[in-house]
Amino acid sequence: MDYLVLGSNGFAQLGDSAFYKKQKIEMRVLLDYFHNNFPIPQKFKTIVYYSVKTFNHDFGDYQEIVLWYDREYVDSLEDSEIESETVVFDLFWSWFRVIESADLESDQLTDQIKNAYFKSVDVSKGEHLSVSIAS
Repeated sequence: MDYLVLGSNGFAQLGDSAFYKKQKIEMRVLLDYFHNNFPIPQKFKTIVYYSVKTFNHDFGDYQEIVLWYDREYVDSLEDSEIESETVVFDLFWSWFRVIESADLESDQLTDQIKNAYFKSVDVSKGEHLSVSIAS
């Protein structure tokens, strides 16, 4: 299996004291978004799935939504002499281009993530106002 990065929204920012909580909520909302708006076509259900993947960075780990896929199988379709298999290859990459172009930073998605985050914190205690202090 290999993966293709679909991205993140950017709501959770490294250095924010609530980064991990925000990141978890952001990833949940984005996964739901992909499942609801770009369901995996039936012919690909056995070779692909959406997931959250953690990446390492000098400033800290971060997460993005990825599409895991059976690269060996998909690559084999490209060179197939069977026309129906090359059609499936083309369909896979056409479908991926559609999901890859999703605007994950749209106002609508950002508002969904913010609303989910604010529902998860105790506003009366000012948890939504947490600030990271640089040392």
